[in-house]
Amino acid sequence: MTRETKERIQFLLIQYLDGKATPDELERLSEYLTAAPEEEVWMELMEELMTTESALSGYDPAAWLPFVEELKRKNAGEGPSRGIAVHRVHFLKRSRWWAAAALLFLIGGFWLWTRVNSPSSQELSRQETSQKDLLPGGDRAILTLAGGKQIILDSAADGLLTEQGNARVQKLANGQLAYQRIHEKSTEVLFNTLSTPRGGQYQLTLPDGSRVWLNAASSVTYPTAFTGKERTVKITGEAYFEVVHNDHQPFRVQAGDQLIEDIGTAFNVNAYSDEPGVRTTLVAGKVKVSKGAVVRLLSPGQQAQSHGGDIGLIPHADVEQALAWKNGAFAFRDADLPAVMRQLARWYDIEVEYDGPVPTGSFDGEIGRSLTLKQVLQGLANTRINYTIINNHKIIIRP
Repeated sequence: MTRETKERIQFLLIQYLDGKATPDELERLSEYLTAAPEEEVWMELMEELMTTESALSGYDPAAWLPFVEELKRKNAGEGPSRGIAVHRVHFLKRSRWWAAAALLFLIGGFWLWTRVNSPSSQELSRQETSQKDLLPGGDRAILTLAGGKQIILDSAADGLLTEQGNARVQKLANGQLAYQRIHEKSTEVLFNTLSTPRGGQYQLTLPDGSRVWLNAASSVTYPTAFTGKERTVKITGEAYFEVVHNDHQPFRVQAGDQLIEDIGTAFNVNAYSDEPGVRTTLVAGKVKVSKGAVVRLLSPGQQAQSHGGDIGLIPHADVEQALAWKNGAFAFRDADLPAVMRQLARWYDIEVEYDGPVPTGSFDGEIGRSLTLKQVLQGLANTRINYTIINNHKIIIRP
């Protein structure tokens, strides 16, 4: 490999990690991967890249080896298949951890994809050639004001959006929504709703300074000022909260028939209607989760799961998996195919249909949410998932 080729590949890798790679650049990167699939070549390239890109320093390229070997083993059919088994890779807590995990998935996925010779995989390639790839979701949301007026936030200019009751509503330069109280003695309280579509996510700072992250197809309804004895908001879908604690004004989240009350807290609530139940995962502080007469008090690292009229308690929950969406990734832990596809459907705004029995098996691993839909599906196809994309909006999965 010539020096000029190395520099070109390193440029493409940087473009990918920075999220700036065009479709043509991604295709060119794929061609390089096909022409030189040996791990040693790519480790050498990345080692050089680490020395020139300070944001990537500290990464151990040897961590690639278990990842690539596992993908090789699964592609060869050795041992029981459990889906995409992406080994965890550490960037020493640097901001590009998830982008790097996505890069490793892209490298392994493209390399193995070009070497699968089964008729079903060749057919998948033909079926997708005429399909437009779907980009991942992004910061998209609608603010519904008291009275029903709606503001599309992703197209609204930064700055003051409106005034609601005793609060100014602003879109910050970083794209977040924030409320600022302007009349300390006013008792007028109006209710607003922030909602994200499928393929959207958004961040909100409430009037008391508490912060909310909304996942795709979710909503939060809240007052423009917290003036009573408690602060109550209602959510649908999934949200992560960092609550400003106030002993004299408890903060409560209503999620369906489940009530979560903070005691100085950061927590995640998954309350999608198409999921088996409401899951509340505590990161810091304490929360009290109640459903009717059933009450559970959570400590950090624990999760409450509602089942019918009861609330189960998981004492050692996978907090990292629960928060993966907020950190820019899909994380699967022994997940069946419908659970995987529900997440993809919400993020890429697609419909999923099963033609025949639902394929069995489970999936473990992390995939960056910055990948296109086709890149994610190619990885699933490497585990012998047979699918067809119809009209760029529907996925049909067959046995």
